[in-house]
Amino acid sequence: MILGITGIIAAYIILGLLLLSINLYSKWSWPVKASTIIITSIFYLVSYYSFPPLLGWPTSQNPPAQFRLIAAHVSQPDKEMGKNGSIFLWLTEIKNMSDSSKPRAYELQYSNELHEKIINVKAKLDKDIAQMGEFKEPDDKTMVEINEQRRGVKSVEIEFYDLPDPLFPDKG
Repeated sequence: MILGITGIIAAYIILGLLLLSINLYSKWSWPVKASTIIITSIFYLVSYYSFPPLLGWPTSQNPPAQFRLIAAHVSQPDKEMGKNGSIFLWLTEIKNMSDSSKPRAYELQYSNELHEKIINVKAKLDKDIAQMGEFKEPDDKTMVEINEQRRGVKSVEIEFYDLPDPLFPDKG
């Protein structure tokens, strides 16, 4: 049975009550009691900020070198609201052509070039043409030129291709 967030909150409340009852009736010195309370409170904050990546929020880590594109979403920049744009990709890593991993969501910084590529790729996905891609980290020289042209916007080099038909083994 999965309790979710309610179960985690209940567990933290019980842990806090146990810690409080032990601290009230123990003969430990007050500095030790205070430090256990502070450490437990810090643990609450650390675990609170550690859960969103586990709940399926997009990661900002680099995508795998070769991947299959499942879906994409573009959030354009809004200068009035002060929001930077983001591009969200749902990908599975391609280890070999017959094996793939579970999908994972990735968040990339918005760029016009990548947005145009995503528009083209989404059109192919809508026509049920499976897409694969390659992520390439730009070299340092290219990165300096890009940063000068775009004033600090990090560019990623992603190329998309039609996924080839799977190869079927010969019946022999």
